[in-house]
Amino acid sequence: MTEETEDTEPPVRVAPIVRDRRRLSPVWIIPIIAGVLGAWLVWEFYASKGPLVEVRFETAEGVAAKKTAVQCRSVNIGMVETVRLAHDLKSVVTTLRIDRDAAGLLKSDTRFWVVRPRFGGSGISGLGTLVSGTYIELDPGVAPDEMDRFEGLENPPVTPQGVPGLHVTLIADKAGSVGPGSSVSYKGIKVGRIESQDLNAKEGRVEFGAFIEGDFGKLITNRTRFWNVSGLDLDIGVNGVRLRTGTLEALVVGGVAFETSETGANVWPANDGAIFPLYDSYDATEQTTLNPRLTYLLLFKDSVRGLSPEAPVEFRGIRVGTVTGISFDYLPNDPERRVPVLIKIDPNLITDLPDDDISAGPAVIAQSVRNGLRATLRAGSLLTGQLFVDLDMQKDAEPAEVVEIGGYRTIPTISTGLAQLQDKLTAVLDKIQGLKLEQTVDNAAAALAEVKIAATDLKGAAAGLDKLLASKDTQALPGDLKKSLAALQKTLDGFNENSPVYRELVATIQDLSNAMRSIDSLSSTIERKPSSLLWGNPKGKVSPPKGKPAP
Repeated sequence: MTEETEDTEPPVRVAPIVRDRRRLSPVWIIPIIAGVLGAWLVWEFYASKGPLVEVRFETAEGVAAKKTAVQCRSVNIGMVETVRLAHDLKSVVTTLRIDRDAAGLLKSDTRFWVVRPRFGGSGISGLGTLVSGTYIELDPGVAPDEMDRFEGLENPPVTPQGVPGLHVTLIADKAGSVGPGSSVSYKGIKVGRIESQDLNAKEGRVEFGAFIEGDFGKLITNRTRFWNVSGLDLDIGVNGVRLRTGTLEALVVGGVAFETSETGANVWPANDGAIFPLYDSYDATEQTTLNPRLTYLLLFKDSVRGLSPEAPVEFRGIRVGTVTGISFDYLPNDPERRVPVLIKIDPNLITDLPDDDISAGPAVIAQSVRNGLRATLRAGSLLTGQLFVDLDMQKDAEPAEVVEIGGYRTIPTISTGLAQLQDKLTAVLDKIQGLKLEQTVDNAAAALAEVKIAATDLKGAAAGLDKLLASKDTQALPGDLKKSLAALQKTLDGFNENSPVYRELVATIQDLSNAMRSIDSLSSTIERKPSSLLWGNPKGKVSPPKGKPAP
């Protein structure tokens, strides 16, 4: 080891050569420019592609990646990049590549929907996709903030965003034939449309979103009333048969009409988003608004066939309530098996009451019952046979009070006119049944026998009379009577003023009158002087009676 170390020569140290750094060779200029240009092209490529947004749909029917276009007003502004199922497997998430120039359309209220052939309330749409294929339509938003995640619409919106007008909400118990696209008309002119239809499960009502176009929105006030004019409004009820029709469009796809007839200080224009009830018919809008806050039970002995729930309760022709139920469950243990009918009435329509005084209504009804208020069933229409409850004051009603039966206050009832007639007829039949008809029939038979004998005698007398009239003497009687009348007329003609007989008769009557006066004077003289019968009148004259001149 030592020897090897000693024989090995030490390494020679070489001093480094220091030179100046050389400048970049011109050869590298071209690669650098190419790299910068490539990077710019890459950036330009991705920048020109625009933003990516996610839209969630219930189904991807007709949508395909790299094939389905995104359009706005029939202009291509993007393409579907991917289509995948959502993590909850309840929807489909589509990724859309929107062009850079259209990025400003992506607002928080932007709407997307798939355009495909459809037939609905707004008409037939999307027929062009049978040739061009399905595409996604974008409705630009007007909100200031932007968004990149959206919920797609399953049905296209009826009204584009940004169109001037008034949005209102209509509430109904049932949808009927009204739906998105149904027209809203005023005096037969279309002024708007139904945009949406939703079910409020909490309140059990149907809510319609309606849009009134432009200046027509000024027609809507807080007193405006909307009603359904879909199809034929045929009302066969207690008021008879009524038929109303809307426009042809409303007959086919349904529609809504409204009316604003009230003006005054308490009327003001409706605000955007105002809520209105949607009535079933025009007649329903004319009915007085009811506030049925009093419940009463009516017990009828008569048949209630023809009386249905929602039937009106009227007081002298004015509706004051509604029938809410007809069931034996309200009074199951009634020994008379009367039919229980539950009604609700608004006492304010009978008399003016304060709304905050709850006890005033029952007190008024109780006093009215003491004064003769009774309930009865009456036929509203002979054609349909439907009944309604009529409340009225009865003059000859028996005394009664409002009592509580089965937890309900009751109003006394009386039978209808037909039932009263039936009772009277039954009473008459009972009286007839109590009569001794056999004895009456025997007496009638005996009387008929006597009548028959009298008729036989009368027949014989009539035959004798005919024989008498047929004899020659009876037939000659008119001629003899005529001759006698002629002779009598001739005799009467001899008694005229110029005839001798008449003059002699007048003279005879005058002589008879003088003789009667003489006799009267003689009787007066004898009465005053009886002795004159023996001695006569001394002067040879008879004194005239007192008070009468001498002849």
